[in-house]
Amino acid sequence: MAANNWPWYVPPADEKIIDILAKELGIHRLTAAALYQRGIRTPREAEVFLASDLSSLGNPFLLAGAETATKRLARAVAAREQVLVCGDYDVDGITATALLVLVLRELGLAVEYYIPSRFTEGYGLQAESLRRFAGRGGRLAVTVDCGINSFAEMQLAKDLGLDLIITDHHTCFPGERPALAVLNPKQEHCHYPDKQLAGVGVAFTLLRALFARLGLPAERLYNYLDLVALGTIADVVPLLGENRILVKHGLAYLAHTARPGLQELIRLAGLPEQRLTARQVAFILAPRLNAAGRLGEAGPAVEMLLAEGEEAKALAVELDDLNRRRQQIEKAILAETQLLAATEADAPALVLWREGWNPGVIGIVAGRLAADYGRPVALIALDGKEGRGSIRTAPGYDVIAALHECADLLEHYGGHPEAAGFTLSADRLEAFRAAFCRAVAARRPEEMLVPVEAEASLAEMDVSLAAELAALEPFGHGNPEPLFLLQDLEVYSTRRVGAGGEHLRLFLCQGGDSQTAIFFGGSGQELPAGEWIEAVVSPCLNIWQGREELSLVIRDLRLQEPDRQAVVCDRRGLRQKEQFLAELARRKRVLVWVNTKAVKEALSAALPGRAQVTQLGRDVEEAACDALVLYHIPYDREAFETLLAAVRFSGSPRVYLCFGHEELVLNEKIFAATFPGRETLLKLASYLSPRGEKPALSRIKRCVSFPVTSYLLEQTQAVLAELACGLAEKDWPPTQQQLLQFSDTYRRLAEALARFRTYQNFWWRATAEELSRYLVQPESLNPELEEKFTDDFASTQRAN
Repeated sequence: MAANNWPWYVPPADEKIIDILAKELGIHRLTAAALYQRGIRTPREAEVFLASDLSSLGNPFLLAGAETATKRLARAVAAREQVLVCGDYDVDGITATALLVLVLRELGLAVEYYIPSRFTEGYGLQAESLRRFAGRGGRLAVTVDCGINSFAEMQLAKDLGLDLIITDHHTCFPGERPALAVLNPKQEHCHYPDKQLAGVGVAFTLLRALFARLGLPAERLYNYLDLVALGTIADVVPLLGENRILVKHGLAYLAHTARPGLQELIRLAGLPEQRLTARQVAFILAPRLNAAGRLGEAGPAVEMLLAEGEEAKALAVELDDLNRRRQQIEKAILAETQLLAATEADAPALVLWREGWNPGVIGIVAGRLAADYGRPVALIALDGKEGRGSIRTAPGYDVIAALHECADLLEHYGGHPEAAGFTLSADRLEAFRAAFCRAVAARRPEEMLVPVEAEASLAEMDVSLAAELAALEPFGHGNPEPLFLLQDLEVYSTRRVGAGGEHLRLFLCQGGDSQTAIFFGGSGQELPAGEWIEAVVSPCLNIWQGREELSLVIRDLRLQEPDRQAVVCDRRGLRQKEQFLAELARRKRVLVWVNTKAVKEALSAALPGRAQVTQLGRDVEEAACDALVLYHIPYDREAFETLLAAVRFSGSPRVYLCFGHEELVLNEKIFAATFPGRETLLKLASYLSPRGEKPALSRIKRCVSFPVTSYLLEQTQAVLAELACGLAEKDWPPTQQQLLQFSDTYRRLAEALARFRTYQNFWWRATAEELSRYLVQPESLNPELEEKFTDDFASTQRAN
């Protein structure tokens, strides 16, 4: 739960544009706001974004180098040449390698692949693999997800007589590249419209160009979109533009993949068979594929994607086992780094090292530390005199730019602004730490705030909104799940859920609306009933047994003190109010208003000792409390305002309305036992002596079907005595008009009952704003306002 560090904010937005998008597209205003925050300004742009058709992919020949590369590959297809595919050991490189191998083999080429060892060779194009391939007579090599800065290896390939095609997406360092063709949308003078493709995306674009040159339909490539989606998601590139299109369609192919290895891996991961999300792929499926390259050789992962039948399934089981080992190693390294990081709390960046750390796992740990500390984290695995480092960072930093300034201390380095790798000599660790921290400090961004789509209300969180927002998927880097800020939420109740009770389920209220929400990993929060919070939430669509349901997921929350002078916590009609009151009383000093002695005694016994229960405010001269709870509906204005004047709130006044229709009925029973109406008079008259003798109350109670109190009997006798003086026997039984005309007691009681019902109706039917104003200024309930609530009980029932 956020405290002082609350990073969320609502960016400025043009509400007119949002209104136009909502109206023209027929969508919720919050969906329109989410589109606006993604840079969409017109209905046409929104339609293109939502459609995400594969036909919208750019002309592949706009990718610089595609013309030359496809001509050479077309010659190779015609001649059935040998081809070497040089890949990388992460999921992007693994899937790009498998993609190129499978498609080129489908075209009749003799394809082999090479992926270096993270531990013995490191990242990048490997000279020895080129020499061996050339020695076997090979003449064409293609890199995927690597090679863009392998200047020496490019020259070696040229010297060996190899035609080298580079496909990559990493940052391009300055220098001459002596390769046959270089395909990287980030390079200068490349006019391809999307610069953010993953390595597998660049390889797919090359294949689209090749199929166009060979006169083959691009649709034949769609069966490989499962691989493209997997690699794109895993490499954490922005899920916008072409990445969004490729992943959106690729996820559907992945969920129904024909590759037995992937089928088995999805089953072992416990993922649903019919529908996969980008988040599931990123955090559940991709790590299993990554485990091979992190702990050893990436070959088994590639082979699992290439293999058929039982061999593929066996490899999937192997990867799943490797992933469990990776998790254990990650947990151990994380524990060590957390101890080390405590000594570097004030540094601009964390630079930590230790002998024996697994270089394939430190990147994951660095990512977790970067998220926790909000700054770049460099972890270095030492192996004797050499160190292999991985850097991850919080948003806003450019670690590649920082590494440029440390280049003279490094053997090799490369990557992206958010993630990079490097090697260095162990005797340069301290110098590197100092230089890297200086470089990061010089580029430290301003306070990083995280945008949400819009401020929303709890009432707007529903299934239809969640269904609309689902059309914005896939969510990930660059296209985050839509988040909304909800303020003035009151916690009704909480419950720990999950196998270990690690999650928190909350029942939230806002005004007259309520909703259940889930806060994953939030079980450590103390949020008693009655607490006010603001929360950042994601309305998700949950499909259960064929039914669509809303799952309101809390991503962050913090305590909030409402800044209103008086606060009405509107729980009218609340069910299980005893449970709510018990939870509220455990944390706050509460004063509870009730109308009956029986309920006062029951609540006094049930609630904690600090709670005070009062019947009609009679026993309170002065009371200090955190909150006033109206368990029953007040009907006596004078009594309530006397109590209100006696109450001393510890902070801002909080008055909880916890009554419902049952309390309306209860009040009518109280009125019936207090004020004799015409029918009551007629029924009781037959039991009363004309000489004024008072019969036994117990006998009358046995003879009538309604409650009779001593007070009711006294008032009835008084009315009857007055009628005996002013009403002739022939006029019996009296009319309502005659009762009012000949009995001052009856008229006084009728006027009191009318006042009580009007005041009761005010509490039942007034808005929270009207009630809040009244609590601060009781005189605001003037005769003009009272007129709105002057009504009989039947109308009050209808108002419910």
